[in-house]
Amino acid sequence: MKRNTWIGLGIGVVVVAGGATYLLTRPKEEIKWRSAKVDRGNITQRINATGAVSPVVQVAVGTQVSGVISALYVDYNSIVKKGQLIAQIDPTVWDTQLQDAQASLLRAQAAYDFAKADYDRSKRLAMDKLLADQDLDTKETALKNARGNLESAQASLARAKANRGYCDITAPVDGVVISRLADVGQTVAASFSTPNLFQIAQDLSKMKVQVSIGESDIDEVQVGQRAMFTVDSLPDKQFAATVSLVRQEPITTSNVVNYVVEMVVPNEPLSGPGGDPAASGTPGRGARDPEKAWERMKERMEAQGVTKEQFLKRFKERQAAATAPTARPAMKPSAVPADRMALARTPGGASLLGGPKFTGDLALRSGMTANVTIITNQKRDVLRVPNAALRFNPAAFIKEEKPAEGPRLGGPMMMGRPRSGAQSQSTSGSKGGVVAKREDRVWVLENGKPKALVVKAGISDGQFTEITGEGLQEGMMILTGVENTKPTNGASGGTNGGRR
Repeated sequence: MKRNTWIGLGIGVVVVAGGATYLLTRPKEEIKWRSAKVDRGNITQRINATGAVSPVVQVAVGTQVSGVISALYVDYNSIVKKGQLIAQIDPTVWDTQLQDAQASLLRAQAAYDFAKADYDRSKRLAMDKLLADQDLDTKETALKNARGNLESAQASLARAKANRGYCDITAPVDGVVISRLADVGQTVAASFSTPNLFQIAQDLSKMKVQVSIGESDIDEVQVGQRAMFTVDSLPDKQFAATVSLVRQEPITTSNVVNYVVEMVVPNEPLSGPGGDPAASGTPGRGARDPEKAWERMKERMEAQGVTKEQFLKRFKERQAAATAPTARPAMKPSAVPADRMALARTPGGASLLGGPKFTGDLALRSGMTANVTIITNQKRDVLRVPNAALRFNPAAFIKEEKPAEGPRLGGPMMMGRPRSGAQSQSTSGSKGGVVAKREDRVWVLENGKPKALVVKAGISDGQFTEITGEGLQEGMMILTGVENTKPTNGASGGTNGGRR
């Protein structure tokens, strides 16, 4: 063989020998565990939901009779008193029925008077044996029929008077008109249901917030718990509320069961005394930045075709109007008598809507969207761990060996907030259909290998979870994941494994 051939073979042997030696002697890849400390701290458990703001007492005012609306005496934001006339149905038809009922009563009264006189006369003749008993019975029957017709006519007259009275629609409570659903000339039909004409809020100094809570969280909500919420019009203002009612009525939508939770909150003024928004410490409308307001409402305004210049112009005009001194104070409900609330009529017959208006500068309005946070539980100075520690399972990162202590690694991953006392429908460890209770675990390193510690998970704030159990100490290092290490047993990779 040639010399070059021998040289090539020698080089190949050296390379192969070197590669084999490296493969046999290279250090094994070590798993870099990610860990965190068990510490002490406070945990506040919360439930977030979205609801709507509405008056505490909101009365729908309708009509019990059908007809054409001939007059309206109040409009939006009108202040009304209980018993005040606020609208009127054309009474022509009902006046006619009332007159007919009165005439029927007169006829029934005349028939009754004649039947009574005839019976009295026949009774005297029967006492003198001048009238047969059968004829007296006939006269008595005629008298009873006349009495029945008289009472029926009296009831018809009372019904006709009531229907005529229903043509005059009055306010059932003191309050403010927040909705008007009818106009002069509109025909309302009350044959099958009562049509609503107005919505009256009894007291706007207190508002009610209603939110829907899912069935998985409703047991944590109790009456008296503190809550906080914000509205889009005042994103920097946080309102404090208290849970006042947890309804028992289930509301099912698309197979999702929710329950309504109500909270009552005082309706704070936007500005302090003298109209100065800064006086009360509450960010009033005049104190807000137009640019920030545009950024927050940009998408909504552009969808309505409003440009930034138009929005800023209107915003500054509203700011100027809000901070300008008023020429006269807002009228109170007692400033104008109820009988003078109806203003002069127009030539067409419709009333000029007016009267005292509600001009209160309150922060909350009916129909606003409330972003609510309910504080369901709080604990102080408890042992806690990051939620990732309860989700992590090192089984996917260990080479074909099981820990000497602790239960079998692996199992389904349970994402989300750990819950105390959770259960699983596992066949292992259950007999006779009894459901085995799930055990929460955290993992520590012992002699370089993961070891499971059984713990009991408590409340969680979404970041930390309360834990209790034997062997737990403040400052203990627990595993929460690995540093970008591929699994060695063929399982799917990732920084977090499953949690049983």
